[in-house]
Amino acid sequence: MKIEKDPILANYSAPLKLIALLILLILSLLFTSLFGIAFALPFWGFDVLELTGTSDYSNPNTISLLKYLQVVNQLGLFIFPPLLFAYWVSRKIATYLLLNIKPQLRVIVVSIMIIFVSLPFISWLGEINQSLSLPEYLSGIENWMERMEGKANDLIVAFLNVKSFGGMLFNVFMIAIIPAVGEEFLFRGVILRLFKEWTKNTHIAVMVSAFLFSALHMQFYGFMPRLLLGIILGYLFVWSGSLWIPMLIHFINNAFAIIYIYATGSMDLLNSDVDSIGASDNSFIITASAVFMIFMMLIVYKWHRDKQITESGMES
Repeated sequence: MKIEKDPILANYSAPLKLIALLILLILSLLFTSLFGIAFALPFWGFDVLELTGTSDYSNPNTISLLKYLQVVNQLGLFIFPPLLFAYWVSRKIATYLLLNIKPQLRVIVVSIMIIFVSLPFISWLGEINQSLSLPEYLSGIENWMERMEGKANDLIVAFLNVKSFGGMLFNVFMIAIIPAVGEEFLFRGVILRLFKEWTKNTHIAVMVSAFLFSALHMQFYGFMPRLLLGIILGYLFVWSGSLWIPMLIHFINNAFAIIYIYATGSMDLLNSDVDSIGASDNSFIITASAVFMIFMMLIVYKWHRDKQITESGMES
């Protein structure tokens, strides 16, 4: 009789699982990057490394290469590691990532409303974030962050500045679908779960996963709005009990900006700040946005509590 062994990481503690996840992320990103560059050589030639290091985004050939590498790197960082990690922990990937739970329709509807209602408040938070500055003795770090963020914004503008419907659809795939799936796999499906397992505290797990979610984007002046988005996604994941909810909201949040820019041809928006969609300088609108966002989050929480009470009553 064949005895089935436990998965490799099944009996590890949460801290050791986090270390294993970090190693897996580094190795996966390294191997996929090397494979991606090697696969690109027949199509872009031996000047691939030179093209990836350029800041001249006027060359369509350069943009096509950078888009290709963006997809490869996202697969290597956000898709492959969480799936492999989930298999090493339980072998039942969908169950571990809570992809086997079908969310309730009412939760889907309210969650979609939350992301749109929160836009003015999130945009206002972004404006506050951009007005922040580091102390004088950290001016060197601040200048470095400004340069890095400027390059990142230039690249996003180059990616989004498409004229064809096919180009827009590829942007939806690259900027909305892959991040919505992969980042939720990693930050909510794995990291949040591991920190909850470690700390036994849902709120700490949500906050830590949201902090890491925002920090990994390496954009200091967009840190606060992404942190809030990460918190919203984390609590919706916990209260819905399904990873499909944060994946859907994440997708809508990203896809809305892409489709809006393409449909309106708003080059002014491209050259300023994509996150300014939904922005308002009206204090009443900003306050109402925050109030309704919290109110709707509490509705989802109430449904979660009611479900817990019902299930505990059935068990007793």
